[in-house]
Amino acid sequence: MEEFTNEKVDTAPVQINTAVILEPGNTSFPPDVTQKENPKEHKTSKKTWSTGKVIAICLVFSIVSSLLSAGLFALYNNPGKPKNDIYATPIEHNRETDDNKPVDNVTINVENVSSPATAVAKKVTPSIAGIRVTTITNYGPYGNYESSGDGSGVIYTQDGYIITNYHVIKEMVTSSGEKNPNSTLTVYLNQDASEKYEGVVVGYDQGADLAVIKISASGLTAIEIGDSDAINVGDIAIAIGNPGGLDFMGSTSQGIISGLNRSVQTEGSYEDLSLIQTDAAINPGNSGGALCDINGKLIGINSVKLVETGYESMGFAIPSNNVVKICDNIIKSGNSSSVYLGLEFNEKFTAEILEKQGYPGGIVVSSIAHDSPAEKAGFETDDILVSFNGKDIKSTQDLIAAKKQCQAGETVYAKVYRLTLERYGFTQKWVGSYIDLSITLE
Repeated sequence: MEEFTNEKVDTAPVQINTAVILEPGNTSFPPDVTQKENPKEHKTSKKTWSTGKVIAICLVFSIVSSLLSAGLFALYNNPGKPKNDIYATPIEHNRETDDNKPVDNVTINVENVSSPATAVAKKVTPSIAGIRVTTITNYGPYGNYESSGDGSGVIYTQDGYIITNYHVIKEMVTSSGEKNPNSTLTVYLNQDASEKYEGVVVGYDQGADLAVIKISASGLTAIEIGDSDAINVGDIAIAIGNPGGLDFMGSTSQGIISGLNRSVQTEGSYEDLSLIQTDAAINPGNSGGALCDINGKLIGINSVKLVETGYESMGFAIPSNNVVKICDNIIKSGNSSSVYLGLEFNEKFTAEILEKQGYPGGIVVSSIAHDSPAEKAGFETDDILVSFNGKDIKSTQDLIAAKKQCQAGETVYAKVYRLTLERYGFTQKWVGSYIDLSITLE
């Protein structure tokens, strides 16, 4: 997952505010000690009672009260009479009051009641895939080094199309849009690390940080798509994915929609997208997973998290309406090259930068794959590719588009600008010239 990092440590003390819990209000009012007696009351004659009369009256009331209580108790417990127990049922034990007199407690039956997240997780989890990209890097005499990265994916169609983030699978493709021969893509289904499939990259949109991959499977559980334009700040949001990698597949976290139309800038991504902000827990490995509404419908693809001292619970997702539009286009047209050239490019040197420095605008070759068509054609590191198959090349996207018009086995021509170091006595300088190269594609 893309992260913003800040290594500064916030050492400010945390201020703790104590809260006072107020007791329930008393509905009876205390006597007004300042109230004056009504002088008219003094004119009213007062009837006096002897001690014997008071005792007799109290005794009568006591006897009547006892008989009435016994009658009601017998009536309540008469098995021939139905009793109303709709609202509460007594529990088997009693709590004791301060004077050790038992008081009946009641409980509320909450069996078979679950949170919305429970239902959403049950519905959506079968539509979440685990994605692992493994890359082997050669370090010459030091041997090969194998590295892997895990992420999440969302099953888009029953026949095996899966949506994820571009940054999850970026090691699978070279800068020229070709399959990296040193990387493999493995997809895991049904939260089971033993059920795995080989995946291929159908295409991607680096600017939107979206990619579509495909596995050979059918009858998959495709996620239900929601309308991201219909959500509101404060709506419940539920994130489902694989935070921390495949060891935590199918994890669910719940929060709310914290904001809409958020702009987040990272290198090369989200420049033209407004994102959904959520406080649902999103961690590395959640990338490419689902952000769902309370009905289990996809409203976003989790993509980026703000990680900086002093900030918490700020995750961002690509709205589902954008996701559908972009991924449908990728599936329809694709943009992963169908032919192999074998070049990597240094994208820090854009055509604009090269032209400002007095060189022709193009893309700079950074590496050439061994025994590739590019190596056989005579490409060299630091060549500036300016034309391919008759098309001007100003970016890697231009090259990808040009290669889509080619077929494996076809021979095409490329033009490069190459710098050579020429020496004149004790002086030397770089001299550039254009070179035409013939390439037989694979």
